[in-house]
Amino acid sequence: MSTIRVRCLLQQCTKATLRLEDESVVTINRGMVVFVAFLKDAQLDDVDKIAKEIATVRLCESENGLKTIVDLPGDLLIIPQATIGGRLNGHRFQYHHNINKDIGLEFYNKFILNLRESCSQNKENVVHAGSYGIRQIYSCETNGPSMHIIEF
Repeated sequence: MSTIRVRCLLQQCTKATLRLEDESVVTINRGMVVFVAFLKDAQLDDVDKIAKEIATVRLCESENGLKTIVDLPGDLLIIPQATIGGRLNGHRFQYHHNINKDIGLEFYNKFILNLRESCSQNKENVVHAGSYGIRQIYSCETNGPSMHIIEF
């Protein structure tokens, strides 16, 4: 059985809001929310690989079929989400396989930079990111309960 090093949950949205650590609020309109968790065996090159996958996946609906987030005028909201790295043990989730917080923060910051660079090709894209290592308040409106997982 292979070991999962990184897990992302992608969700299309018509609007999403996240309250950040400093109590400021980030709101995006049409676009995609990306929840990301790095696990113990993650390497720096995994960050590049997952960012490239997200930038090139044809998931966003348009009049001309499915497009990438880079192809559309849409926003991206990146949220660190350690809980998607958990494993069910009995009736409880355990998070022993999550990455060390310091390394996770480094990987998360690089992940944001990679996606900002990819999305900068389209001047109509805006990339926002949540704060690493804290609880945040999130709300989302979708045009369908579609969620997709990318992991490796």
